[in-house]
Amino acid sequence: MLPDKRRERIVRMVNDSDRVTVEELTEAFGVSGATIRRDLASLAEDGRIERFHGGALPASSEDSDSSESGETATASSGKRAIAERAVDELSDGDAVFFDTGPTAKEIAKVLPDAHSLLAATNSPETAFELRETCGEVKVVGDSLRPTSDALVGPSAESYLRKTNFDVVFLETDAVQSDGGLSVSNEDEARIKSLLCDGGRLVILVADGSKLGRQSFREFANVEDIDILVTETALSDEMRDMFERAGVQILDNLLPTA
Repeated sequence: MLPDKRRERIVRMVNDSDRVTVEELTEAFGVSGATIRRDLASLAEDGRIERFHGGALPASSEDSDSSESGETATASSGKRAIAERAVDELSDGDAVFFDTGPTAKEIAKVLPDAHSLLAATNSPETAFELRETCGEVKVVGDSLRPTSDALVGPSAESYLRKTNFDVVFLETDAVQSDGGLSVSNEDEARIKSLLCDGGRLVILVADGSKLGRQSFREFANVEDIDILVTETALSDEMRDMFERAGVQILDNLLPTA
């Protein structure tokens, strides 16, 4: 991959995940840590990211130009549109798992007060959002990953093997063109695979930036999910792939100007 293209993808990963490490980026792109550090230095110099020891954060709003600010606003409105449509699939009394990620967290923010839910998550941030509506929240996992704030580990995997959920709100780093769902970390991949197994209704919440991409570790296939919720309009090829897998598609959610 050419350096310029890799750096564009790095910026997208940083903005999507809120924080990534050099280790994650070397895994995702198959290059050395020295190469990634040079990429981050260049991007930081251009004001497109902010560096911290061992990784990168999204650029602060005052350092971003107007076009980048517009892109951030569009991404935020896309996640909100996904969240507001996704909650329509819930029923009162459901046992629901919220995967780690910004879109699942957005769903937690817009939960209707009318529903009484049994909520679980492996995201401390999402747990704080859920307690506002759901009260007690089951938080699973024994090791906190610093880059994604996902709780992973043996206790989380054991819990998920023995637990069934009415609804799982699933996130992914990438929806591959062959139907694979993949993420940048093996520990998170194992958690997500178990979520696909343990959910009666598995709802993939994926904004348009995830579509047609590929990440390090595949954890499932589109045939393992039931519903796709995305703000963008699917391409014909992507739509055909989901339809052949029997997935219900809820797309093109942003209002037209």
